[in-house]
Amino acid sequence: MEELDPDYYAKVSPAGGILVAGSNFGCGSSREQAPLVLINSNTQAVVASSFARIFFRNAINTGLPVVQADTSGISDGDDLELDLQAGVLRNLSSGAQIPFAPLPPVMATLLADGGLAPQFRKNGGFAL
Repeated sequence: MEELDPDYYAKVSPAGGILVAGSNFGCGSSREQAPLVLINSNTQAVVASSFARIFFRNAINTGLPVVQADTSGISDGDDLELDLQAGVLRNLSSGAQIPFAPLPPVMATLLADGGLAPQFRKNGGFAL
């Protein structure tokens, strides 16, 4: 993130935030370290117009919510609220409500449990 926004960590770390991106976010990130870095910087979710498939799945497996939605009306610094169950991203700065397809139940369960490893520990195995 440093090349795109050298102040990203300073902006997001104190209170947490939602990272808004364009298309094919996570392309070239084939390991779980990419979403883990975002989680450890206090990024609470990523919203993008599209994702690289492996990044999307690694994010879910590590407990980072990822949402595919139209990001064209979101500006840097907008106050956002994400409702994963309702499938709505609210831009509190502009008043816009951006719909998105909710995650499949299996992925929603993994997120609710904090990711794949916590889900496995919680249930003594897979219980999806």
